Amino acid sequence: MNGDAPWASGEPLPGVAEERPCANHPKRLTMVTCSACGKPLCPDCMVFSAVGVKCRECARMPRSTRITLRHGLLLRAVGAGLGTGTAVGFAYYYILGSIGFFFLFIFVAIGIGYLVGEAVSRASGRYHGLQTAVVAAGSTVWAFVAPPVVAAFASFGVGWDAVVFSLSGRGAVNWVVMAFSAYLAWRRNR
Repeated sequence: MNGDAPWASGEPLPGVAEERPCANHPKRLTMVTCSACGKPLCPDCMVFSAVGVKCRECARMPRSTRITLRHGLLLRAVGAGLGTGTAVGFAYYYILGSIGFFFLFIFVAIGIGYLVGEAVSRASGRYHGLQTAVVAAGSTVWAFVAPPVVAAFASFGVGWDAVVFSLSGRGAVNWVVMAFSAYLAWRRNR
């Protein structure tokens, strides 16, 4: 026995916590850290949870917000949104051109937002967040914009009128319906 105790050297022992300043109160020293993010916490900052001591941010954060959307699922959601948007958009304009505009058709158009939103939600594995909400809303706008643009290019007579659904009364109604449909798709995935 040498007589020198391991703690006598002044160096921290391996596996032993050392005092650090609290993340929120730098003048308070603590040995406790958040079990999720590792921030040092003083007694005033600790939140006791079922899985250990956490900081306020980690304790209040629901599990779904900590899960991130994988890149592959995001690409699937974009593909599903644009595919569904294209299909229902062409069907919408085909029926609208065949039958003509009538009041109940607004509800059919609003259903486009629901269908596109549901397709994005399923393709993303039911992930709800800003990314999928933007994809759903953008794909719904695509459903309303792509068919007139394709028709305008196909007829080789690209007029601004055709691209923006005309500025007539029907065109204005179509813009309102498109905005509401995009909002529904957004809410379905947010």
